[in-house]
Amino acid sequence: MQIGFIGAGKAGCSLGKYLIEKGMTVTGYYSRTVKSAEEASEFTGTMLFDSIEDIVSASDTLFITTSDDAICEVWDYIAKYSVGDKIRDKIICHCSGSLSSVVFSGIESTGASACSIHPMLAFSNRFSSYQQLYQTIFTIEGMDKAVENIRGLFEELGNKVFRIRTEEKEKYHCAASIVSNQMIGLYQMGIDLLKQCGFEEKDAVVLVGPLVKNNINTLLEKGSIEALTGPVERNDIGTVKKHLDALSEDDLEIYRLLAKKLVNISKKKNKDRDYTEIYKLLNEKGI
Repeated sequence: MQIGFIGAGKAGCSLGKYLIEKGMTVTGYYSRTVKSAEEASEFTGTMLFDSIEDIVSASDTLFITTSDDAICEVWDYIAKYSVGDKIRDKIICHCSGSLSSVVFSGIESTGASACSIHPMLAFSNRFSSYQQLYQTIFTIEGMDKAVENIRGLFEELGNKVFRIRTEEKEKYHCAASIVSNQMIGLYQMGIDLLKQCGFEEKDAVVLVGPLVKNNINTLLEKGSIEALTGPVERNDIGTVKKHLDALSEDDLEIYRLLAKKLVNISKKKNKDRDYTEIYKLLNEKGI
C-alpha cells in the first residue's frame, strides 16, 4: 500500500506515525494549512505535497483526516479530478466517528472503493497520541473491497477491528459520545453538588477520585449488572425521594432519567425484587 493523508491534524499525524512505525509506506501529507502538512511530513519522515492531485497520483490508498465538515468538500474535489481512470481501484477512507462512507457520493462510478474506519480513541496530541494506537480497537464500515483492504491492514498491525453496518454509524458514534463525553457531564454534576455543600472544587475532586476509579474498574471488569450498587439497586425508595427533592430542575431530570435506566439494570440483578414503587416515583417526578 502507498498511503497518503489529506489533513494533518491530530488524527492524520497520529495514524501516519503509527503506520510508519509499523513498517507501512506513507507517501506523505497534503493540507490547506501548509504549516500543518510540513510538521506532519517532518514528524513522519514523509513527503509534503503541494496539491490534492499530486498526493492522489502518488497514493493507492487515501485517508481523509480533515474535520468532518471538510470531508465532503475534499471528496467533491477528488471526484471532479477523477475523470477517466485517475482514481480507479484506489481506496478512499475517512476516520470520522459520526459520518459513514455514504459521504463519498457517486464513488461507484469512479472505480474507486470507499470506507470509514474509526479508532475508539480520543486524539489529544498530534505528536504523542500515536503511541496509544498500539492498543486501540477500530470500527469499520463501507464498500466490501475497501473494508477488506483497510481491515486487513490494521489487523495485520495487531489491532482488533469490528465491522458495523453503514446505517448504524450515527448510533454507534452516539454510544461512544455517551460513554466518553457525557460521563464527564455526570462527573461535573456530582462535583457541582459537592460545591453546593461547601466543598472547594479541588477537595471535591480528591474526595470522589477513589470512588470514580474503583467504580469504572469494576464496571469494565464485571459489567454493569455486577457493578451496580446504591439506593436504586437496593430499592431504597426513601433515599431516592430525598435525592429528587434536593435537586434543581435540570439536575432532577437527569437524575430521574438515569435512575430509570438503573431500575432496568436492577431488575436483571435482583429478579425477585419488586421495583414497581420506585419506578412510579421516578415517573411522578417527571418534568
